[in-house]
Amino acid sequence: MDLIRIALLRSLATLGRGKILWEMFWPLLAAGLVWIAALALAWEPLTAWLAGWFDASPDGAQAGMLAMAGFFALKVLLVLGVLPLMYVTLLVIVGIWVMPRVVALVGREEYADLELRHGGNFARSLWNTLSASGLFLVGFLVSMIFWWIPGAALVLPWLLTAWLNKRTFSYDCLMEHADAEELRALEAREGGTFFWLGAIGAALAYVPLLNLFAPALTGLLFVHAGLEALRRLRLERGAWIVEMDLPKGKR
Repeated sequence: MDLIRIALLRSLATLGRGKILWEMFWPLLAAGLVWIAALALAWEPLTAWLAGWFDASPDGAQAGMLAMAGFFALKVLLVLGVLPLMYVTLLVIVGIWVMPRVVALVGREEYADLELRHGGNFARSLWNTLSASGLFLVGFLVSMIFWWIPGAALVLPWLLTAWLNKRTFSYDCLMEHADAEELRALEAREGGTFFWLGAIGAALAYVPLLNLFAPALTGLLFVHAGLEALRRLRLERGAWIVEMDLPKGKR
């Protein structure tokens, strides 16, 4: 929890300095343009298809009210389906384009003592982001089966988004600074912390206005948490090595 507190406080301080605000804002513009265009092109054909499907139903004349209710429900489900896709679009933009820039900026200004060991690579990051996004969307669709349970429509997407954040950002925030062994060690050591950090980011998606910037803000939280965790790991290992090199009488 100490790592989470540090990540929150340092992220606020980073945002307060203003240099990084554009990186928080432009993914929203890009994703917004993509989805405005997609909805403009697809909305009329989809709703026309749904209306035609109900009109063609053999029971349409006898159950007009029921058909209209079903039509409205399907339109609501269509909108609900767009929301996770919009989040994934933002996350992919942040993971591929924003995170490297944020890691470089924050790392240079606040973690300059950390050597760059390049244990990760872009191809692995891209695969990690896309595969996690695909699993998230499948999980989201499956979770809708359980939405009739009170609270499930809030809790299940929140948990899925927490997992997605953790899976994506815990790698991206460390791949430039940590070596391959450190990446594995930090995943084993801080996996629980990273999940709860992802859960905080997922909770931002439920807050009006903040939800528009949730993936970018979550990425910033992971940068601070990941680099601080790496700093602590190296300090601990450095202290152990120094101790082992000392003569017995001086330990």
